[in-house]
Amino acid sequence: MAHFAISTRVFFGRTAFNELAGYMKGLGLERLAFIADKNIENSEAFLRLCSNFERNGFAIQKGVFMETSGEPSYDSLDEFTGNLRGVDTQAIIAIGGGSVLDMAKGVGILLKNSGRGIDYRGMDKVQNPGIPVICIPTTAGTGSEVTHTASFIDTQAKTKLGINGRHVSPLCGALIPELLFSCPRKVAVSSGLDAMLHAIEAVSAKTANAATVMLGAKAFSLLYTHFKGALEAPGNYEAWEGMLLGSYLAGVAMMNAGGGPASGISYPLGVHFKVPHGIAGGIFLQHVFDYNISKGYPGYLNVYNCLPDADYSLELKKRSSDFADKFRKLYKNIGAPERLSEWGWSSIDVSLLTELTMEQRKANLELNPVPFGREEVKALLEHVV
Repeated sequence: MAHFAISTRVFFGRTAFNELAGYMKGLGLERLAFIADKNIENSEAFLRLCSNFERNGFAIQKGVFMETSGEPSYDSLDEFTGNLRGVDTQAIIAIGGGSVLDMAKGVGILLKNSGRGIDYRGMDKVQNPGIPVICIPTTAGTGSEVTHTASFIDTQAKTKLGINGRHVSPLCGALIPELLFSCPRKVAVSSGLDAMLHAIEAVSAKTANAATVMLGAKAFSLLYTHFKGALEAPGNYEAWEGMLLGSYLAGVAMMNAGGGPASGISYPLGVHFKVPHGIAGGIFLQHVFDYNISKGYPGYLNVYNCLPDADYSLELKKRSSDFADKFRKLYKNIGAPERLSEWGWSSIDVSLLTELTMEQRKANLELNPVPFGREEVKALLEHVV
């Protein structure tokens, strides 16, 4: 595969808001509705952002806050869309983590396309452009501010799929580090690991190409460099800016390359046992690294060579092992769980998850650079439950 696409304009840095406001004014988007994470409703950064919109002449027609205790379903998308039907809005401002941004993208679609959310499950099912959506993330994780995917759970089929492809990408996004300063530590760890997962699988997937490898490697390096600093100093602007840029680049890369086994197994794990997507995939990473390296996969060198503490005196094979060791050290330093039970998830049925993965996510397994089948899925799960 040797193609690459991106359709979303993203503003970042200290001038992000002013440039975003000017861009929206130029498009005539002045009547706005907000969809925001309930957890930030009274935060200083969110209130200041709303005031900035109003001071710049935008009219906030309605604000709706979303509970984010679990991942959104197609049913909740239908229900949530009802909150904004009939509202005179020209654009939706989404402020929150990946679930909020995905919900806003889905609502924007349903406001301009008839039917239910589940009618658009799959690829390129959306016929008409939706209400323009502007995504402002409050976590550095999913990269949803740039992707053409909005993920939802099908509660009847008990699978996590999505509305993907044409007309799903946001109009634009803004990366504003201050909005992440109050991010709870567990959320920050989970979302950061999610971004690292996107970055590395954009490098290692069989469908990767030169562009996704380059972006994925840079994204992983940014996240690796700034992760610990962002957690230790929540008001560290530079660290959170690095995390946001890493998450964004990882989302771009992943969208163009696809995923792998860690992503694939995380889907049924999230649906059936309510494990957040970032932790569900992130906890597998070190084990996937060890497995692929043991089978002779050399591709992690593309990432290792971008790390600020890469040791170029090592032989090539030892660099791969050093890459896995460096990630393992970071993983421990950020306090991520070695086993899911450490963060409250126990009694996970390994046999059930193995079968669900083989039934629902085999395509992800086939993207791994070396063969990865049923026995490998089972062994991976046994490492972390």
